[in-house]
Amino acid sequence: MSHSQVTNPNLYSLRDILLLSQLLHINKIQTLQDLESIDNDLFEGILSQWKTHISTQLQHKTIKVNTLNQLKELYRKLLDKYKVDNTESLANEVYYMRIEELEDTIEKKRDEFTAVLNS
Repeated sequence: MSHSQVTNPNLYSLRDILLLSQLLHINKIQTLQDLESIDNDLFEGILSQWKTHISTQLQHKTIKVNTLNQLKELYRKLLDKYKVDNTESLANEVYYMRIEELEDTIEKKRDEFTAVLNS
């Protein structure tokens, strides 16, 4: 997989992005500048948590980011895509989109259930 595919923000679900932004936030990585100067152990810890988190496992998905440069490039592209300038804004933006996504899923399931019930 090429570097640009690994850092393409469109390949990550809202769930993936929300989790990453939460992990960055709780580890006080608020800006690209913070990410530039991150301690390697902290970077490895965040990456490991992102890859092994239950929500990632539930999707049977493999997070392909392996290097700090890949994470920085992805983060930069995520900030651009969601038109925000820090981790907290990214988390907030994606959180509300994720809630909407879940509400749509619930509505579809409700409709399917009603259709099955009435058939």
